[in-house]
Amino acid sequence: MANRRKPTKEPLDPTTVTNSAIDAGVRAVEMSTAVARGLAKGALTAARAMTESFTQAAEATTRAASDLAHAASDGAKRVTSRPTPGPRRAPRKAQAAPRKTQGRRRRAT
Repeated sequence: MANRRKPTKEPLDPTTVTNSAIDAGVRAVEMSTAVARGLAKGALTAARAMTESFTQAAEATTRAASDLAHAASDGAKRVTSRPTPGPRRAPRKAQAAPRKTQGRRRRAT
């Protein structure tokens, strides 16, 4: 068997190699830009969500604090609106006239 010769390779055209390298570089830059844009959009979305949650938490805290302040001021009003205590009075029953006998007959003496 005779040794087969390998076909000779033609040398590549330098302009084709250069163009291919430039295209590959452009594609790489485009991909990295797209990834960066995607990350930036994601970061903006996350930042907006965080801002909204912080705003809601701040509003809830403010609402709770104002509710507590209103409750405290209402309690203070209730305490201060009472009249100053005067002398204690006896219960109404003790002030009434002497009791009448209810349906009982008195014994004759």
